[in-house]
Amino acid sequence: MKTNILAILVIFTLASCQSNAQNSQIKEVKSALKSYIDAGDINNSDKLRPFLHDDFRVVLYDKKKDQASILDKTTYLSFIKTKKFGGYKRNATYEDIQFIGQNMATIKATLTSKGKPTLKNFYSLVKIKSKWMVVQDYVTLIP
Repeated sequence: MKTNILAILVIFTLASCQSNAQNSQIKEVKSALKSYIDAGDINNSDKLRPFLHDDFRVVLYDKKKDQASILDKTTYLSFIKTKKFGGYKRNATYEDIQFIGQNMATIKATLTSKGKPTLKNFYSLVKIKSKWMVVQDYVTLIP
């Protein structure tokens, strides 16, 4: 009987620790993504740059043209700086966060802003040297 109680306590403690670690990871990845989104919203390419992996890219699917456009990190940063992209506040709703091990994550989010198109984004992030960075931002416009 004591063995069963002890086993249950150990399992409960381990589950609790794992849950706390998962919550911490979720907070970290959401914080990095929020910083990425906010920097674009204010067209600040200098604030945005630290959240972009060297191999960062944006993939934008255009339903009207039935094609995808791919922007590399340099092009995307120039579009933010010159205000071709960004420049207005967006509200992010995180719909799904998945972790692949301790250092990779995917986030499905919807970005909305009054008077602007709704965006459905699928982000890929990687954690290098304790810092989360966006590797890919896959975007599609929602009519």
